[in-house]
Amino acid sequence: MEKVCTSTDTKEISLTIYNGGFGAVKEVRRVSLTGEETELVFADVAQCIETDSLLVEGLNVLEFNYDYDLVDRDKLLQKYIDNEIWLVDRKTGDKKKCRLLSVESGAKCVLEDTVTKEIYIDTQAEIVLPSLPSGLLVKPALVWKITPSRTEIVKVSYLSQGFKWMANYVVELLDNTLNIAGWAEIENKSGATFENAKIKLIAGDVNRIRGYNRYGELREYLYTTAEAQEPMAEEKSFFDYHMYTLLRPTTLKNNQTKQINIISGSNVPYKKYYQLNVYDEKADIIVEFENTMDSGLGIPLPGGKVKLYKLDEDDGSLEFIGEDLIEHTPKDESIKLVTGRAFDITFEYREADKKRINGFVYHLYEYVIKNHKEEPAEVHFQHDILGVWEMVTSSHDYNKKSANEIEFVVEVPADGEVKVSFEYRVDKRIEITWRK
Repeated sequence: MEKVCTSTDTKEISLTIYNGGFGAVKEVRRVSLTGEETELVFADVAQCIETDSLLVEGLNVLEFNYDYDLVDRDKLLQKYIDNEIWLVDRKTGDKKKCRLLSVESGAKCVLEDTVTKEIYIDTQAEIVLPSLPSGLLVKPALVWKITPSRTEIVKVSYLSQGFKWMANYVVELLDNTLNIAGWAEIENKSGATFENAKIKLIAGDVNRIRGYNRYGELREYLYTTAEAQEPMAEEKSFFDYHMYTLLRPTTLKNNQTKQINIISGSNVPYKKYYQLNVYDEKADIIVEFENTMDSGLGIPLPGGKVKLYKLDEDDGSLEFIGEDLIEHTPKDESIKLVTGRAFDITFEYREADKKRINGFVYHLYEYVIKNHKEEPAEVHFQHDILGVWEMVTSSHDYNKKSANEIEFVVEVPADGEVKVSFEYRVDKRIEITWRK
């Protein structure tokens, strides 16, 4: 005996959606089995289900199939070969009962009149089938062979492709602080609709064995940061990832993209400076802030796209000034955004001198940085040094970032320039050790 269970029998449903283009579906349905059923059709599942991930509680499943043999004309007719159907005259509406003998390519039919035994070939009359044949479905479904049992509910969990979520951020730059709003963009292309689902979002790189991600493209949206409302999700650590649980159930329709506010921060201090790159003629504009509680944040930020805006005070409109991507960033870490290339910051650098003395090679470098803005500019730049070295002289203080990299931070006055010069020597002596 067969029992059909559809989404209308759903008692509770929840989704856990991961960054990697997949999700976990957990569903509780009413089944009301009487002990006579030996087959259960569990319909309205995601079409992108990973059948090897299926977990079932409340039933003893002997065998299961994922049936996606959906209704179409050819399949319907094939199911009715050697069975009675109706042949209806399209003009008069007269009906004749016939036996379907064969179906050729292109759905051409051969029929036998059950009364006169006449054979009809390629008839233009309308064919009417008594009912939907067993074994054909209008939607994909799981079909379980079960041991007879009495139960009211069944719990089902499975993984499915076709889900995606990513974080999108909007930042409004004020004079010395910024406002930030983080939105979860959730996309459902799984082939199923989930009504009033509890949704969790996992931020982190969960290992999957597969060859590609079908839903890896990025989208662009504009969100508001105006007096950011309380986030619609709670965040917590989960295993080695971070989980965002939406505070209220939501409906996620098939082929739908939904945006939900999960993060907000106001009056977060930031600093702006310029980063020179000796391999480029322009300076990057950097906006950097601390993801700390003292700064007004202090929460894990999922990786995603950040769009930055600034107010044009002349007309009161927010203008787009750049965007960047951030990786998954834990709390108490700094976030550095490259918003674009500076128009009014230029620089030149050269190796002014090079000489060898007593096995040491001396290098003298000069950087000339010009600021054409009407306000001072903080400029950072790095210089690479290969080998064993030591600084001889330097016009400005520097930070040793690593064994082979130093960094200068200089303040360039408005409509002015700064010359940074430094000389270091690299040990080129060769030491030979003789062993007996």
